[in-house]
Amino acid sequence: MQARQQPDVRMYLSAIICCVVITTCIEARGTPPKISIPQGNNWPKPLEYIRKGNNRTFSCVATGSAPLKYEWRFNGEKLNAREKEARFDPNTGSLFIGEYFNEQLTGDYQCVVSNEYGTSMTPYLRIAATVANAFPGGDGLFPDNVEAYRSNYLKMDCINVPKSVPAWTFNWQRGKMVANTLSDTNPVSVGERMIIDPNGSLHFLWVEMSDNGYIYACETKNEIILMDVRNTHTMKLNVQSGTERDRTPELKYSSDVTVMAGDTAELTCIFTYYSSRGEKLDITWTFNNKEVGHGSMLRLPNIKVPDQNQNSEGEYVCEAKLGLLQPVRGKVNLKITAPPDFIRNKAPALTSVPVGQDAVFHCGATSHKSYMKPPVWMVNSKPLIGCFPNHFDCGASGDGFSYCIPDKQVCDSNPDCPNQRDEQNCGVTITCGEGTKPCKGHCISVASECPMVMPTCTFPGFGCDNNKSCLQGNQVCNGKNNCGDGSDELGCAGGAVIERGQFRLNSERTELTLPKVKMENITCFQCLVQNEYGVLFGDGCLTPIDKIKLTIPPNDTYYTQPDSVINVGVDATTDVDWMNQMAFKWYWYRPKVVESGPNEGQEIIVREQLPPTDMYRDYFSVSLSGKNLTITIPKVDREASDKTQYDLYNVLTTDRLFQVVVAHKYDSVERNFTVTGEKVEPPIVKPVVTTASFNLWFIALILAILILFIVIALIVCYMYRNRGGTYLLDKKEKQAGNNPVEELKNDGFNDVGRIGDDDYNDAPDTEKLSLSESVKPYDSDEDITEEYGGDFDVSKFNEDGSFIGLYGDRKSKYGNESKEATV
Repeated sequence: MQARQQPDVRMYLSAIICCVVITTCIEARGTPPKISIPQGNNWPKPLEYIRKGNNRTFSCVATGSAPLKYEWRFNGEKLNAREKEARFDPNTGSLFIGEYFNEQLTGDYQCVVSNEYGTSMTPYLRIAATVANAFPGGDGLFPDNVEAYRSNYLKMDCINVPKSVPAWTFNWQRGKMVANTLSDTNPVSVGERMIIDPNGSLHFLWVEMSDNGYIYACETKNEIILMDVRNTHTMKLNVQSGTERDRTPELKYSSDVTVMAGDTAELTCIFTYYSSRGEKLDITWTFNNKEVGHGSMLRLPNIKVPDQNQNSEGEYVCEAKLGLLQPVRGKVNLKITAPPDFIRNKAPALTSVPVGQDAVFHCGATSHKSYMKPPVWMVNSKPLIGCFPNHFDCGASGDGFSYCIPDKQVCDSNPDCPNQRDEQNCGVTITCGEGTKPCKGHCISVASECPMVMPTCTFPGFGCDNNKSCLQGNQVCNGKNNCGDGSDELGCAGGAVIERGQFRLNSERTELTLPKVKMENITCFQCLVQNEYGVLFGDGCLTPIDKIKLTIPPNDTYYTQPDSVINVGVDATTDVDWMNQMAFKWYWYRPKVVESGPNEGQEIIVREQLPPTDMYRDYFSVSLSGKNLTITIPKVDREASDKTQYDLYNVLTTDRLFQVVVAHKYDSVERNFTVTGEKVEPPIVKPVVTTASFNLWFIALILAILILFIVIALIVCYMYRNRGGTYLLDKKEKQAGNNPVEELKNDGFNDVGRIGDDDYNDAPDTEKLSLSESVKPYDSDEDITEEYGGDFDVSKFNEDGSFIGLYGDRKSKYGNESKEATV
């Protein structure tokens, strides 16, 4: 008998429902914007320089439901500049930098794309106008005189260096003054004797007479503008001969270096010395007792934030050796800075969440030796908690979102926050006259901005948001308001959950939750994390999807009996985008004996995917689609010789728990069912009666011994039949009917003594050959003559060894009796 499912009608009904759901979803669903340019929503270069008078275009492109609206923001506010300075196209998303772009427009730019389903944003792109100002001063007609002695050290400083964006690179020129004009100039050859440090100063490790009378001037270069600017301050070097004296190495310049991750670090140590013998100075760099370079400058490209695999931050030692003199050392500390970086899988991302479940977005980041401010969260680009950089958070407004104002409007005696929070804790209030306003305790012009002055505070010190204090590290997140504005207690672990409208955040603000998602909650979320070295930005959107629904579930219980088959069929529907990604998996909870560990030998219940790979594999099969499970129940024979089938039947059917799981990336459904079999009596196992007999091994042993004896007997018989001895010629001849006596007389051998057959037996027994005796070999021809009586005529032998004459006189071994010949 077989228990089978009949899912045909329900399968057809499921297919109809699925088609209706898919059609409805296709018609109703829209998608929020997804930025495709810049690729991966990351600018290839986070900093771009604009040369004065040049035009540039930056593209921003997104996909999503039309219409899409583009906007560019400058320092958190909608870009509002003159057309020839900077403008954007709201339809294409392009940002145009015009020929009049200037230093006042240097700042952080961000592309924002919106449609009716959400808003997406790019990370910040810093765009900076290049600057290359001229050196102040006169025309350089009257150089300063510099006196120096031959073989001595000399340093020339590059003074009054003007502003440059990006920073200048330095070199020096030297020439002669001709007709009040510096002419015949050539670059100073930097190398063994002259070195330029990072500040632009020129170091003569020793001065030579060939330097005398030249006029020196530092020169700067802007690598973006490709402009060289010469200093108007010049120096004329007058070298005195003096007495040459050898000088041991002496450190004249070394300075700690701070470098941004990704850039190249340049470490410099300058040693002065002099050797009249022309000895060369050898400078070696070491880091963690390992040699890393040679020379006055050490270049380390593409510096990385330290991690468990590498660390280039720390103290570098430069050691100068001159001949056999004692080495001289210097030290340079390298500090690496970097903006925050997302922890793996902790950045906002495109997320699909089934309706009714909670949507969770993450914003977890790390910061290398720098405090991070709590993450700022935005919903469709609108600040939910916290504000953009250079903005002040007035607190939550009526809708639960933050109310933000620019920092320059804080403490300007003009309340801008609805709760006037921007004018609290501003210190002493002063009254200013017409056309002026208070600023940090004094009055400034209304047209001027009040600068934000931040006290010097380096890690592990903590700078308060009110710019008034620099706390020690152990004063942060200790439960006390040490800053006075509460900034030292923001984003601390273990605090209360933050409620903002329908959203919920943990106390660290690294996790945002939208509970019980609805189909209309298509939304984009952004988070921003900032430290003193930069800003980290993340963007992700929520797409609600339909849950997985079982259209054909399994029965709660399947009743069965021996020698039957159970067919379990299921089917399900889900969101249209994930129908083809659903997977069906089957499990059972089976008894298993623990093979090792403290519970060894005990029977436990384990969850195991079907079909199994052990002894039960023949009783289960799963269809290719995964939607059908077939269980074969074994037959139980009442007269079986053992209980194997009976025990197997009980394992499969004693209220055995099974489970089907239907899942895709964002949702899963589980349904349990049991299999219960009818009670079956155990088989009657009849004992097997056996007759008494020897054990097989004993019988085999006896047979082996018998075979061994037989083999030995055969060997002995064979050797006995093939033994050596005397051939009884006379007796054999008579048996053959011959008369050997007459034959010998006729042939002339009658005088030869013959040994009769009867006489042969009189020979001593010792003359017979034993079974193991062999014929004695002869050492020479003389041995043969001895056997036949000594001297004899060898001509009496034929070629085959037979006699043709009489035997010579020979003494018998047995005395002088006459005997018949033997062969």
